[in-house]
Amino acid sequence: MPLCLTWLEQTYLAVEIEELTPEAFRGCTAQEVANRPARVGNASGSIGDLFRVEGEADGSLVLEGDLCHVRGIGQGMSTGSIVVRGNAGPRLGMKMTGGTIDVYGDVDVWACAEMAGGLVTVQGRAGDYLGAALPGSRSGMREGVIIVHGNVGDDLGLAMRRGLIAVGGKAGAGFGRAMIAGTAVAMGGVGPGAGSGMKRGTLALRGVDPSELLPTFIGAGPYRPPFWAIYARKLEQLGLSLPPQVISGTPYRYNGDLAEGGQGEVLLWD
Repeated sequence: MPLCLTWLEQTYLAVEIEELTPEAFRGCTAQEVANRPARVGNASGSIGDLFRVEGEADGSLVLEGDLCHVRGIGQGMSTGSIVVRGNAGPRLGMKMTGGTIDVYGDVDVWACAEMAGGLVTVQGRAGDYLGAALPGSRSGMREGVIIVHGNVGDDLGLAMRRGLIAVGGKAGAGFGRAMIAGTAVAMGGVGPGAGSGMKRGTLALRGVDPSELLPTFIGAGPYRPPFWAIYARKLEQLGLSLPPQVISGTPYRYNGDLAEGGQGEVLLWD
């Protein structure tokens, strides 16, 4: 049985637990995990004050309940797996370098910010700054894969350098803003300013009228990149259903942002 932490709903204050990752608990008994410190608002407590702790620390961590108050789940993780059966608070998977996180609910802001490896799947929605650069940082997501089945907020992939982010629903404003490289996909449309300041990389979009793009993007004609078939198969394997025209059809390509050299591309499907 994996290590299971069940939320006791004892507080509505912000909860901070240092190293809430599988590797941090490896080799610990359930009681030792329960005795680990936790910050609740401005007060000190323990994990056992907030969760019922069961199972064995075998590299897998299961969190159950509405954890919207719990910050930094999986932050900095490098191996193992986390399953969240409910909502997750800010900074889920921030700066993670490996392992997997599966969330059966929604995630808050700054999820996977500056992620450098691993796989994160969110069945619900995600807040602003998914896979983004933190304030003062030059680059956001560096490697890895993020899949969100629902909608996402603003500034997804801000200053993204590498990796793949795919959204089954709609994305907010600033999608792929200041992107350095990598691939970001949205199947339900995007808000204003998509690709603003992007240097390289690919935005793959469905449900966007060409008139919604910034004037610093110019049409380059129908074009199907060789890598897209591989990405489409991978997304399908990971559970993100794509429309038939996106899987096999040919999108229209736009190059930009011309204000940053025009080496990026936006692929539009009807």
